[in-house]
Amino acid sequence: MGIGRSRATRSQAATASGHGHVIQVSGDGNTVCASGPEDPTPMLRLPAEPAHLAGREKEAEAVLALLAPSSRARATPVVSVLSGLPGIGKTALALHVAHQAVARGWFTGGALFLHLRGHDPAGPVAAEEAVGTLARALCVDDAMTPDEQTGLCQAALNQLADEGRAVLLIADDASSAAQIERLVPARSAHRLLVTSRHLLTGPSFQARLFGLDELAPRGAADLIAAALRHARPDDPRLRETEAIAELAGHCGHHPLALQIAASLLTTDPGRAVGELVGELADAHTRLDVLRYEDGGHTTGVQAAFHLSYQRLLPHHRQLFRQFALNPGPDTSTEAAAALWGQSRTRTRNALAALARAGLLAEQPVGSGRWRMHDLLRVYAARLVESDSAKWRDAAFTRLLKHCQKLTQAANAHLHTIDDGPLPDDFRDRAHAVRWLEDERANLMALIARAAATGHPRAVLDLQEHMRLFLLSRRSYATDAVTVTQLAVDCAREIDHPCCEATALNYLSQILSGCGRVDEAVEAASKSLDISRSRGDRMRQATALTSLGASLRRAERFEDAVKAHTQSLTLSRELGDQGCIGKALMGLADTLHETCRYEEATDVLTESARHFAALGDWHAEGLQLMRLGDTLFAMKRSAEAVETFRRALVLYQERGDEHHQAIALQNLWSVSDMSAQEAVDNYQRLVAICHKVCDRALESVALNALGDRLKQLDRYEEAVAAYREAAAIHEERGEERLLLKVLNNLGVVLRTAGRIAEAVEVHEREIELARARGDRHREAEALEHLATTLRCGRRRLEAVEARVKAVGIYRAQNDAWCEDRTLADLGLRVRDAPRADRAKAGYTWLLDNLPPNNALGEEGRTLAALIVMQMRAGHVFAAFWASVSLTKTMCRLLDEGEQLALMQYIQTLKQLLKASFQGAHPFRELIALRNRLRRPTT
Repeated sequence: MGIGRSRATRSQAATASGHGHVIQVSGDGNTVCASGPEDPTPMLRLPAEPAHLAGREKEAEAVLALLAPSSRARATPVVSVLSGLPGIGKTALALHVAHQAVARGWFTGGALFLHLRGHDPAGPVAAEEAVGTLARALCVDDAMTPDEQTGLCQAALNQLADEGRAVLLIADDASSAAQIERLVPARSAHRLLVTSRHLLTGPSFQARLFGLDELAPRGAADLIAAALRHARPDDPRLRETEAIAELAGHCGHHPLALQIAASLLTTDPGRAVGELVGELADAHTRLDVLRYEDGGHTTGVQAAFHLSYQRLLPHHRQLFRQFALNPGPDTSTEAAAALWGQSRTRTRNALAALARAGLLAEQPVGSGRWRMHDLLRVYAARLVESDSAKWRDAAFTRLLKHCQKLTQAANAHLHTIDDGPLPDDFRDRAHAVRWLEDERANLMALIARAAATGHPRAVLDLQEHMRLFLLSRRSYATDAVTVTQLAVDCAREIDHPCCEATALNYLSQILSGCGRVDEAVEAASKSLDISRSRGDRMRQATALTSLGASLRRAERFEDAVKAHTQSLTLSRELGDQGCIGKALMGLADTLHETCRYEEATDVLTESARHFAALGDWHAEGLQLMRLGDTLFAMKRSAEAVETFRRALVLYQERGDEHHQAIALQNLWSVSDMSAQEAVDNYQRLVAICHKVCDRALESVALNALGDRLKQLDRYEEAVAAYREAAAIHEERGEERLLLKVLNNLGVVLRTAGRIAEAVEVHEREIELARARGDRHREAEALEHLATTLRCGRRRLEAVEARVKAVGIYRAQNDAWCEDRTLADLGLRVRDAPRADRAKAGYTWLLDNLPPNNALGEEGRTLAALIVMQMRAGHVFAAFWASVSLTKTMCRLLDEGEQLALMQYIQTLKQLLKASFQGAHPFRELIALRNRLRRPTT
């Protein structure tokens, strides 16, 4: 090497396989590898590579890309830092990458592993001691001062770089940037890979940062399974895939917890996976279970967390504990400030300090939303229990008040009903909607905890201001039911019948929207009973309106009209203008749904005048749009257009962009316009909907835009519009509307010649319909798929898809659709000569084939089709049906059905016999003679 070795170092040297010099540094447990001039080829001496590294393939490739020789020609950082919470697998990944890099011949100068003990209770390795270890590894003479020693180490590394021998340094468990600054190579030929629980940064320390998170669910389950398989390849517990996945979930997909759980199973082969899952189900004792003891040495997740917690400053420890008081999945900076009782700026700095310590993560970066790993949350919850109950309750109350204030402000932006100033907590409606979307899961968890910990009035307040937002999305309906039921329970808890009646009214509306009409009627009836028992006539009117709406959903229209009429009469007696308007709206909706359009028109006209007199322009516009719908249903299109225009002008005068968009959608849906004009209008409508964050209306506009673009043969743009509409419906959980958009998307893709994509879309449509239990829609989707497959010249698959559709229609007793699909298969059973005979023959053959044959329902259908198609002379259709039947047979044989061939032959015999029984050969010969005979005069 050109640099002499000290006597002490030479005495410690040992030859490894005749190549490199391996030095075991006394006292610190560091294994190092170096080479001298007489040893040109070093020998890698790293700790063993981890046996299982499931789920880290992507991260390993990213780190290897920085270590590769090709990266050294670019301006690539010399230092890479793997950071993350304790036990996340940083060291395992570093060792895996180091072994891979050396095996590929990237570091011919050797490899060095330094354990810096950054979180050891005895204290970390000092920077000077780390440099001393490096000096001994490089066989550098002892120096007088650390600076001299650092300079000699850099000189040795530079000489190795000149000789073309790169060195890989691994500094494990570093506690600070100062601890490793002296280890950074001066030349880019070498690499330093650091693992740390902290995000190591500094003015003189620049590195590429890799943050490690928990494993993906599949990778976590694979890690447990790999450990079991490694210990016992025939372990029967490997077949318990669902239990293993659940076990991985209870471990938070945390590598250290997963390894402990796997060790508990491998050391006790009689222990069922489900048993360990049951022990981990209780979050309060989970950390106690995740401990492994071996000969006095204990490995535990809690111990690893405690070392990081102890290094925090006192006020950071306080924030860490309080973080567990928020029951939601993440916490915004503002919510954390409310919990902590400090300013936003100070809270942000403290959260960033916790993130640098690996105890929090901002996800996504820059969002101001902080997430704590599930096991860390359990640990923090255990710590916070030791704080005083008064202190905990004060923090939780601050959080509740913060959320109540912002929820009320967001609700005001969503539902503006007057011209007054809006709260300045949000810039506009879109900002308020985004906040509610981000905080929905947190607010739901907060309401549940508030109900359980004695804050009933906060529950009632939050439910009141979240109700309409939750109703704006079908996928949030379950949340709406849950939170409203909690409000009912809290009203009973504080013995407040008025609040209970109001909450029951809300519950009735929500249950009705969910299709649970019987429960909705029951809730509205209970609200009415409470109001009558207290003599509260105003709430009686409100309850009657809710009851009428629920009865209308239950299709008890006469009862609904009666309830709305009683509500209207009572409201007029009380002179309550608001209740009068609601009763008129409910009555008009019921009349419209029962097609009593003339009466509905009169009620809606009166309702619009009523709200105009009150100055409630918001409700007036809604009634005008309902009136427009009714007029259009009566085929009075000109009046409908004029009514929608009145509503549009009303919202334009008030500057309400959201309801302007709704009015425009209604107006254009009844207006005559060219396709190009419609495209321009709907593009403008989409932009408005996106701006005001009305995803429901945006999806409707996008679907309409796709239809108009398809008319203009602008297929690529139509595909983009349909895809975006489908994404919105999927996001909102609107499966019925999603099915419609998927069909439109598949058709336009097929028309554009993109057959493979169209097939994928229709297959997804089939799966969705099947999952919803909508058999009729599934059959229609199969027909769509068959049409697309036929266009792609995949005739055999098209036949199979249509045969499946025939079976569904037959099971649903839908004769019309069954006949249509049979006609598409080549069997003339509709609108053709002798169609009745063809259908009768097909049905007779199908009924006479044994129901328990090897081919099943599809095979029986194909068999009957073949006979009738041949008798009708449709040779090509019969050929494709025969091929499908043969393919079915082959599939059965491949699946190992031993009796399939025998049953198949038996089926063909019965089919042949049935076909002859249904045929009349002499009659057919006479008919043939008559057709060939010359016509006479």
